[in-house]
Amino acid sequence: DGNRVIYTSYKDGRPKLYLKDLRSGHTKVLSQRKGLNIGAAWTPDGTKVALTLSVKGNPDIFLIDLNGKILKRLTSNWGIDVSPCFSPDGKMMAFVSNRSGSPQIYIKDLATGNSRRLTFEGNYNTSPRWSPLNRIVYTSMNHGSFDIFTIDPEGGEPKQLTGDTGNNEDPCWSPCGRYIVFSSNRLGKYHLYIMTANGQNQRRITGRQGEQTAPSWGPVGTKGR
Repeated sequence: DGNRVIYTSYKDGRPKLYLKDLRSGHTKVLSQRKGLNIGAAWTPDGTKVALTLSVKGNPDIFLIDLNGKILKRLTSNWGIDVSPCFSPDGKMMAFVSNRSGSPQIYIKDLATGNSRRLTFEGNYNTSPRWSPLNRIVYTSMNHGSFDIFTIDPEGGEPKQLTGDTGNNEDPCWSPCGRYIVFSSNRLGKYHLYIMTANGQNQRRITGRQGEQTAPSWGPVGTKGR
């Protein structure tokens, strides 16, 4: 609903997951288990959070409630599993794993527990985000730099949206699924850019000093704006 934000911070010396209520300003620690507490994502109904924990040793994805209680272990593999994101209906989860030897995107059916590899082109594919219109955007290493691609959740040929313009990373869908916000250093420093879902009309939207990265498009306000 746009009233709360989850984020990872190292402000106490190690990565902990925090939950901030934007209305009251209150912040609480949501997960502070030994090791990693990173890469969190809301479930579509806003009642649970998936994140990567290394409390069992290997970095795997777990589901917790808003009090931080572990509800379920979602992955269990020798590889590193990170960056969960859910399908609009909450029945599937995309995530990144290096179980095949390099970071690739996988899809997990949460009802059956079955996982399948989604990306096969490129040897470094990360940062999946699932569109409300049922398409996945992600970042891929492409000829020495990072570019943004989309792919159907069922698989098939990926579509390249950026190219020959520095590194383009951290894609995130608008609530309507018509636009993508992302970070790019095409002008030297990282700033935020916006483009349509097919990669057209790319334009810069931030001009602050320093660098702007890792955007997350909130659901508040008029959708798609």
